[in-house]
Amino acid sequence: MVIEVKNKDVFIPKYNGNDKLPDSEQIKVFHRFLLPGERKKYIYTKPMILDKMTGKLNPSVDFVQDEKGIAQAIITGFENLKISIDGKELEIKTVDEIYTHDVPSTLVAEIESHMLFVSPEVDRDFL
Repeated sequence: MVIEVKNKDVFIPKYNGNDKLPDSEQIKVFHRFLLPGERKKYIYTKPMILDKMTGKLNPSVDFVQDEKGIAQAIITGFENLKISIDGKELEIKTVDEIYTHDVPSTLVAEIESHMLFVSPEVDRDFL
C-alpha cells in the first residue's frame, strides 16, 4: 500500500490585502512540513519539577511552543517580499531575514502562526 503525501506547500499571507493582489504580486511563503519527530522539538511540555525540600510537585505545567523555531525549520523561501528602508528596497529571501530586517511584526506573526499548524496533506482518495 502506498500513501501519497504532499510534503511542500505555499502560504499566501492575508497581511495588508496581500491575498487579494494579482498572483504575480502576492507575497508567497514556500515551506515544507515538519516530520512527526521534529514537531516534538518545537512543541512540548516541560517536565514537572519536584521540590526537594518539601517533596511536593509543582502543579504548574509549562507548555513550550516555539513559533520562530518552527518557521526557521520549515520555510524554504519567499517570493515578492520586499521592504523599503530609507528609500532603499531590500528583497527578503530567507527566513532569517524576516527576523533580522524591519519586516512588519504583524506579517511575521501571521507567518509564524500559520506555520505552527500546517501539516502534510494525505491523498483523500486513499482514505
